[in-house]
Amino acid sequence: MKKQSSIRFVAGAFALLLLVPLMTGKGMQVADAAPAAGIIVPLYTYPGGTWDTVVKTKNNHPAVPIVAIVNPASGPGASKDSNYVSGIAQLKAAGVVVIGYVSTAYTSRSLAAVKGDIDKWGSWYGVDGIFFDEQTNWAGGESYYTQAGDYAESKGLAFTVGNPGANSLPSYLSTVDVVLIYESPGLPNLSDYVLWGSSAKDQLGMIPFSVSSLPTSWLKDATGFIGWVYVTSDGLPNPWDSLPTYFDDMAALLDGGSPTGGDPTHQMTVKSLDQTGNPINGMWTEVKQNGATVSTGYTPLTLTLKDGTYTVSAGNYQQIIFDHWSDGSKSITKSINLSSNTALTAYYNNGVVTSPLSVKLNAGKTTGLTGTSITFSASILGGTAPYTWSINYGDGTSSPYVSASTISKTYNKAGTYTAVANGRDATGKIATSNPVVLTITQSTSTLTVKTVNAANSAINGYYTTLWQNGALVKSAYSPTSFTLKNGQTYQLSVADYGGYVFDHWNDGSTIRQKTVTLKESTTLTAHYKTTPTKVTLTIESVGLSSPITGLWTVISGAGSTTGYTPLSYSANSGSQYTVTMGEYQNYVFDHWDNGSTSKSRTITPNSNTVLTAFYRQ
Repeated sequence: MKKQSSIRFVAGAFALLLLVPLMTGKGMQVADAAPAAGIIVPLYTYPGGTWDTVVKTKNNHPAVPIVAIVNPASGPGASKDSNYVSGIAQLKAAGVVVIGYVSTAYTSRSLAAVKGDIDKWGSWYGVDGIFFDEQTNWAGGESYYTQAGDYAESKGLAFTVGNPGANSLPSYLSTVDVVLIYESPGLPNLSDYVLWGSSAKDQLGMIPFSVSSLPTSWLKDATGFIGWVYVTSDGLPNPWDSLPTYFDDMAALLDGGSPTGGDPTHQMTVKSLDQTGNPINGMWTEVKQNGATVSTGYTPLTLTLKDGTYTVSAGNYQQIIFDHWSDGSKSITKSINLSSNTALTAYYNNGVVTSPLSVKLNAGKTTGLTGTSITFSASILGGTAPYTWSINYGDGTSSPYVSASTISKTYNKAGTYTAVANGRDATGKIATSNPVVLTITQSTSTLTVKTVNAANSAINGYYTTLWQNGALVKSAYSPTSFTLKNGQTYQLSVADYGGYVFDHWNDGSTIRQKTVTLKESTTLTAHYKTTPTKVTLTIESVGLSSPITGLWTVISGAGSTTGYTPLSYSANSGSQYTVTMGEYQNYVFDHWDNGSTSKSRTITPNSNTVLTAFYRQ
């Protein structure tokens, strides 16, 4: 059964393993003509006295269907227990339908593991069906439970029950035979469940706990639309480790009559106060008879018990320490001979108790693409209000403490992150939440590359390369598309071919290699022009009175080259070039043939051209 994580307890709350009961199966009927409803009891005790009580009640009321959920170790356990074998056999012999507990962890547990537990229940204990605990109650989980239920039925364990521990969706009624739509302390308001009025009652059940006395009127109303019920006075931390004193009376009521009563019953009320008479609620209390636990709960606690002798034990919590009972006795355990309605008061030292500070972190989603915002919320209980909270995002950063109901975070890098929340109360105490694991996948966009001529008509087949950090990512021929990771930087380059040479990109850039960083899909167009007419550009060097060769020369511009004079270069007609002369030892540049004295000369040749550089010694 679902843990009651949303309930505040004033004191002494320990880990609670709640398991839920099962109902009638797709392939079997618990009873062909059930009375008002059947009982589905979480029998989470070791075979013995409580099991015998269930058998006795079944024998007293054979017409009332009783389903017992058994649970050796949050499932069938690691090995077969002979006491469970004989105990289950005795229950079945009395006509009790027995089903075995299987955890599903809200579909996060693999179906292979679930099927493994089903196999053990069938081969070791021969139960009648399976109880699927921690069932989801949101759209999307139905297929998981259909597969699990079908597998149980294929193994002869035909009666299946699902327990979301809360209200659910009608779509889950087709996945198992019974769905438990309530499992919490106290009686639910039946008006909150009117949507189930058109559903078959034998597919629905409720199992309230911490109900001090048999709720006769509520049971009559509830069984008008649900077919399975169990009510107990037992409470947290484990409401399924004992049976209520009114268990047989409940069966009698469902049998169409009134509670048999048997021995007279009386109310026992246990309260807890501080030394000045102020209430201190939420103190753990245990009631036993002949060494067996009759009931447990938190003060103020009211129980309906039969005549007899009982022991009542008060609990301590942190600085709240038991001092004495109202009659002055100092023993923490008090014996009571109950023959009439009785009120007990336990007095404690120190002040008002508060429950421990706790925080639960929730994420709007646990998967997403880079750049997607994830919204977190936190449930903070206990401690001293008001609260503030902070999130460690799992990427090395944290949020400041805030009182806001939500905090949002954008993850821009792909990876797996474990986020936790820290809740802080008014006294400065801090509690750390459960971890939430987030999987962020790199978002991508499409880069489309096209090539056109000066008339803006497509010219295809131009070699295109994509680089990142100096490494070639992919090459292709235009038109082409590349898938790029958003936010990362790439280098794109196109080559010349045939009678066309690159001129510019669609954004006007004339640099052939283009740097690209995408946030969304983008198209780039490379514009080409026809290959220019070639002319010969010749560079010569001479002394002031005689020719000189071997002077270093650099040509840059529409193309580039280097070499020693005399140097000839095939240049593009109409393109601009810069020629820069070097010097060597005692040869010092003096002037060009046009009289310029700058070592660098810019020229746009339209025909074969000779440039002469003059040197002096």
